[in-house]
Amino acid sequence: MKHKDETHAGEHTAIVEPALWQKVQAALARNGRSSNAVARNGFGALLKGLVRCVPCGCAMTPSHSTRKGGKRYRYYVCSSAQKRGWQTCPSKSVPAVQLEDLVVKQVKAVGSDPGLLREVLAQAEEQAEVAASEQQVELHAVEKDLKAWHGELKAMSLQIQPGVPNGSLLARLADVQERIAAGEERVRTLRAGIEHCRQRQLPADEAMEAMALFDPVWEALSLGERVRAVQLLVGRVDYDGSRGKVSITFHPAGIQTLGAKLASQKQAAR
Repeated sequence: MKHKDETHAGEHTAIVEPALWQKVQAALARNGRSSNAVARNGFGALLKGLVRCVPCGCAMTPSHSTRKGGKRYRYYVCSSAQKRGWQTCPSKSVPAVQLEDLVVKQVKAVGSDPGLLREVLAQAEEQAEVAASEQQVELHAVEKDLKAWHGELKAMSLQIQPGVPNGSLLARLADVQERIAAGEERVRTLRAGIEHCRQRQLPADEAMEAMALFDPVWEALSLGERVRAVQLLVGRVDYDGSRGKVSITFHPAGIQTLGAKLASQKQAAR
């Protein structure tokens, strides 16, 4: 604890257990402190790619202005207003710091509101089932195509005659074989995706434990880590300047991912 020019040993109880803190730091070190996307995010826009202008139905992009004294002010600006003129959009721009603080506050609230967390987890389960169903439909279609291609391949192989030009036939054989190889790879991918979607959902208590970590470690995260955390947990932020309203859509699968990572780390540590 610092007081003026003096430093004293802190006597307060730690917010996070030392062992847990070290695990988090080790995980962050393994995952790296930055990424190419974060490196390009030079002005610390936590919500880059997430904010949309409701009246215009378009993205709001990070921007900034520099005032006298070199102080920088950050905003999210309606991309339509930039192109068509400010008078065309009631949202125009919104101060970045205030909007980001609001979103982070709501993310933290998920970890302290069991009812809200259960609602988000229910959405995650519903989304996973929809995704699994869509992939199942595609899987049936690909398997049907594979059956037809295998039948065509067998029929063509019987038509090949030694000593006779088979140029067009061999070209078609090669094409069908490529289609079969691509189809079989797609089948493997779809089956893995369906299995992943239908795995056991994370229990609410484990998800609550995961989200409870968000608040105490937030201040210790680097910019890159904060951007990744927000991008994982938030799906979209809608800003309606005409009504002064902000709507946050959580990325339910992100909470599942965060909780699953924590659960696997705890299991590995045992």
